[in-house]
Amino acid sequence: MASVSLHRLTKTFDAGRPALQDFSLDVRDGEFVVLLGPSGCGKTTALRCIAGLEEPTAGEILIGEREVTHVPPAERDVAMVFQNYALYPHLTVHENIAFALEMRRVPKADCARRVTAMAARLGLAELLDRRPAQLSGGQRQRVALGRAIVRDPAVFLFDEPLSNLDAKLRLELRAELLALHRALGATMIYVTHDQVEAMTMGQRIAILHEGRLRQLGAPGEIYERPADVFVARFVGSPGMNILTGSGTGEGGRVMQCGSLALPVADAAGVFPTQLGLRPEHVGVGAVGEGVGEALVEVVEPLGSETLVHLDAGGQALVARLPGMADVRVGDRVGVRVDTRRLHLFDAAGVRLG
Repeated sequence: MASVSLHRLTKTFDAGRPALQDFSLDVRDGEFVVLLGPSGCGKTTALRCIAGLEEPTAGEILIGEREVTHVPPAERDVAMVFQNYALYPHLTVHENIAFALEMRRVPKADCARRVTAMAARLGLAELLDRRPAQLSGGQRQRVALGRAIVRDPAVFLFDEPLSNLDAKLRLELRAELLALHRALGATMIYVTHDQVEAMTMGQRIAILHEGRLRQLGAPGEIYERPADVFVARFVGSPGMNILTGSGTGEGGRVMQCGSLALPVADAAGVFPTQLGLRPEHVGVGAVGEGVGEALVEVVEPLGSETLVHLDAGGQALVARLPGMADVRVGDRVGVRVDTRRLHLFDAAGVRLG
């Protein structure tokens, strides 16, 4: 296995606007790193540059100690799993998995042994004689995984490999991928726009927006201490509530956000103009309780929890309540918040403190 380093990578297509801008990232040997962001943020472009399918406009790519920025894809020792499986329709499962080994002139006996072992590991042993058209989506993705893994490359690259599968299959294959990572000790870089996948799979998450790295860290760090308003809103389901307001009271220690008055501490001498609250740190009660009142606009009962959308004097707010909460549209409620869990941001959306 090997580490991967991107140094100030920039990629500009003919349209002119950079898909990647001065993007740097170090992935440690054996690490599982997720590139997370909305469509068009540059995450797939970064992956394709590592694979050699796109040539960067500027910057440098290293795999291990070797600089590979302009090295052909076949000489980089990486394997890529695509969103659309990219299987050969006229070949059987056995032939699809064996294809890369045969291209490397692996002896037939060794090739057959490795394909059989890989098929058994991925639950494909009974399907080796079938063609892709005879397989389900989950089975096709397992074949694509097997074809990549059987090569034993230095680095695995995954481009939204589970996005075409239903929720149950995504959950199953997420678990299988994590088990494979533990078993192989492999370096894996995984692209997704699904923050649930990122939070459950990545040892570290790199969040991109408009071609730039916004934050890099462990899932807990990104969730608990988002670097800016974009990250705060993007990570979490639903994302963080962001309220705007101004300081009031003695020393400006209270922030008035619509109908809510929230106590805040001065951060490095800069008073926040934006305040973040995770939905699970917002509760409701009788009018007069908490930090102000709000109108219930939407109620989403989800069984184990209820999402309540509130209008707090023109400020939109979502509360995550346990179980099937007894709240109705049109109710006026008091708003309770865990003031120890406030996130403070400046006017540019950058975290304070």
